[in-house]
Amino acid sequence: MERPEQRVALIEWLDREGHVQRSVDVAAWPLSLGRALDNTVVLDDPYLAAHHARVLPGEDGRLLLQALPSHNGLRLDGRALEGPAPVPAGGGLLQLGQTRLRLRVADADAVLAPEKPLPATPALTRRGPLLAAGALMALVLGGQWLSLDPGADYTAWLPLVLGLPAVVMVWCGIWALLSKLFQHRFDFSGHLRIALPWLLAMQLQDMLWPQLTAALALPGLWMAGSLLENLLLIGLLHAHLRHTLPPYRRAVTAVVAVAALVGLGLTAAVTWRGHDSLVATPYMSTLPLPALQLTGTVPSATLVQEMAPLAERLAERVERARQDEAEGRGEGEDEEGE
Repeated sequence: MERPEQRVALIEWLDREGHVQRSVDVAAWPLSLGRALDNTVVLDDPYLAAHHARVLPGEDGRLLLQALPSHNGLRLDGRALEGPAPVPAGGGLLQLGQTRLRLRVADADAVLAPEKPLPATPALTRRGPLLAAGALMALVLGGQWLSLDPGADYTAWLPLVLGLPAVVMVWCGIWALLSKLFQHRFDFSGHLRIALPWLLAMQLQDMLWPQLTAALALPGLWMAGSLLENLLLIGLLHAHLRHTLPPYRRAVTAVVAVAALVGLGLTAAVTWRGHDSLVATPYMSTLPLPALQLTGTVPSATLVQEMAPLAERLAERVERARQDEAEGRGEGEDEEGE
């Protein structure tokens, strides 16, 4: 409107996330909404009546929202209206069919929320991704150096040096595309700030957890390392999803929690079926570094005594495998006989 002083209200079209798509000025009352061309605001929504709603001043001067005869009705700030209802100070949210509108009246400035300051970005937050990337690269290269033989060719380093940054960039690029789809912005840097600390935590867990549990002689915690790794991966996915879908953070948390419980349950069931145990590894295979061993040694007789039950369990598994093989052979012979 060229002369804002003539504006008595503003109608805003909202999308699913509550973002304003477009707006139209209201110059006078009453205001009518519907699909018919004689309405003040014509709405292209097949779920609306020809004349769906009307806004007009009441006897006391307050604006009233009136739901006209329709099949799908009208909602004001989430409440279904059956008759005329006063418009809240500053306006309200209207739901007409599949159309979401926000009505802002002339006195809306009096109830506007104060201006929000832009979030400050401290120096540590700006340097965080660089520090996490440097630490992650150092840990990965250090692990590669320990695994290679002395004098290894430089080509053994190229897949790691070039592959790790490429994988991280592709990973963050995919999530940035999802942000572009749902938030209309390609937030690559935001997902990079999420991914690097989680990847660093996963790398630290992979390197330190086996040695720590071996140094403390805690095989139960050592076997829980795979569970901890899965939980870190779930946390990474949860953080990306919450950043991609900020209006639905509670729903994202609930869905990820349910999916994680189902996935862990299925993994445990498959592992139990294949190994008669909740973990695939029957014993702790990590040897602690001598300088870091915090517990004393045990006599060899104790080791032999603890290994004795393994023979009985192995014999049971062998016998069960033979029975399954015999049953399968018998079923095959029956089918051939028929």
